[in-house]
Amino acid sequence: MTTPDPTAHTPTSDPTPTSVPTPTSVPTPTSDPTPTSDPTPTSVPTAASDRAPLPDATEPPDPTPAQGSTPAPPRADPAAAPVAPEELRFMAERLLATVREDIGRADTKAAILLSGALAFLAVVFSGDRAPMPTAGVGLGLLLIAGGLWTAGVLMLVSVVLPRTRIGAERTLLRDLAAGPSEGELRERLAPPGADATGWLLEQASVHGLVLAAKYRWLRLGVSALALGALLALLSELW
Repeated sequence: MTTPDPTAHTPTSDPTPTSVPTPTSVPTPTSDPTPTSDPTPTSVPTAASDRAPLPDATEPPDPTPAQGSTPAPPRADPAAAPVAPEELRFMAERLLATVREDIGRADTKAAILLSGALAFLAVVFSGDRAPMPTAGVGLGLLLIAGGLWTAGVLMLVSVVLPRTRIGAERTLLRDLAAGPSEGELRERLAPPGADATGWLLEQASVHGLVLAAKYRWLRLGVSALALGALLALLSELW
C-alpha cells in the first residue's frame, strides 16, 4: 500500500479572488406615492338644520342691552304730566308781561331813530355845504336817497303809532273806547272770567301780533334810512 504524496496535489498558493463585485446603488423610493383616486375632503359639509340662521337685514335690532351696560331710564313725557292751574296762570301772566315789555322797547327804539333822522336832516339843510348836483348821475342818486330817507322816516312813525285794528275783536279795546258802563263791562267780562288763564293767553296772542308788526316796520325803516344815507354819500362823488 502506497502513501500518496501530499505535495503532489498541494497548490502552491491559495487563490484569493481579486475583487468582489458590489452593487453600485440600491434604488430607494424618494417618497411614498399617495393614491390620487382617494382625495381628502377639505371640509365636511353639515346639514342645513345644523347651520345657524343668518340675521335678517329687515328685522329690527335686538333691544336687549349689551352685557355690562345699564339701560337708560325712560324719559318722562312733558305733555303727559299735568300742569297745575296756578303754574299755568303764572306762565300766562309772565308771557303777557314779556310781550308788553317788548312792545315798549320797540316803541323806544323807533322814537330814538326817528329823532336822529329828523335831526340829521336839520343839520344838513341848515349848515354851509357844497352845492347839490343839478344833473347827471349825482342828481339821480340824490333824489333816490331823499325818497328812501322819507320812506324810512314814515316807517318809523308807523312803529310808534298805536295799533287798534289788530285783534280788536279779541280784546276789550272797542268796548272801552265806546265808554261802557260798569254793568256792561261786568257782562262783557263774565264769559272770559270763567277761564282767566285762557283770557290771558288770548291777550298775549293779540299783543304778539302787534309786536310782530312793529318789528317788521322797524327793520324796514332802518334799512331805508341806511340805504338812503349811502346813496347820498355816493352822489357827492359825481
